Amino acid sequence: NDSDTARLFEIIRGLGGRGCAVVFIPHRLEEIYRVADRITVLRDGKNVGTAGAADLPADRLVAWMVGREIGQHFPARAPVRGRPLLEVRGFSLPDPAGVKTWAVEDASFDLHEGEILGLAGLQGSGKSELLGGLFGAFGPVSRGRITLDGAEFAPRSPAASIARGLTLMTNDRKASGLVLGLSVARNITLASLRGYSPGGWIREDRERSAAASRVRDFDIRIRSIDQETGTLSGGNQQKVVFAKWLETKPRILLLDEPTIGVDVGAKHEIYRMMNRWTSGGLGILLITSELPELLAMSDRILVMHRGRILTAFDRAEATQERVVRAALGKEGNA
Repeated sequence: NDSDTARLFEIIRGLGGRGCAVVFIPHRLEEIYRVADRITVLRDGKNVGTAGAADLPADRLVAWMVGREIGQHFPARAPVRGRPLLEVRGFSLPDPAGVKTWAVEDASFDLHEGEILGLAGLQGSGKSELLGGLFGAFGPVSRGRITLDGAEFAPRSPAASIARGLTLMTNDRKASGLVLGLSVARNITLASLRGYSPGGWIREDRERSAAASRVRDFDIRIRSIDQETGTLSGGNQQKVVFAKWLETKPRILLLDEPTIGVDVGAKHEIYRMMNRWTSGGLGILLITSELPELLAMSDRILVMHRGRILTAFDRAEATQERVVRAALGKEGNA
């Protein structure tokens, strides 16, 4: 969180003041300028350039990183909101950690076709638990009424949710998003393996063809689809996770920190993909700890506080200050 980050930077500056040299690899542009005296950019294993931080504007830095100019960090959205895909009424989830009674309490909201619905809140507000509960990650323990794509739905397991077109990208791809020791091809088909194994035997020709197609669609930089996923960069690993879930042909994507640990170029590609998917009718429920990303990519924003949805903002009325105040329990009711 912000206070921990500030403390870390104090420690780094203290080390520098005592004569220690520091090499800092960040994924957020603002952190580069808060910490660095000089900046070196590597791309595809080669040194693109080095400059003093004061002499390297952010636009030029981004161009070095991605190999081209990006005129707008967040692509413009032109959402066309369709019918409700997910209708949630009175959703409550017991705290999986057992620290408190409820992780999520009496949550009600709708997610529409073509919409990105942002979900904001401080650590411990219940955001990730809400997504996990909807996905069935905690089993059939939740309460409330849910309608998914026009039919009643009761979360009971990830497999059941995937079968209904509901998928979850977790906020830790290495622990729960990928099997790092498996190949790129095997990871891409992991969540849809039933379609490639009639009679219980994997049809490797079909699996490899589908994986190669997704690699092209997502521009995943690899030597081969047989390459171990753990050897890829963070951005390419995240693209493999996206490819895995898109291979299930979902109706709804639950995204928990989808750009965490990826560089600015990969972030821009992810934003463009999110816009393309929603233009095709998908609905996205988005958690991100980066407020500019949340405000730029969300059509509406729900703010959670202590397990409850406290406030809802339309895109035009949401500001960083209002979202933060609501996350602290200072503003309005949903």
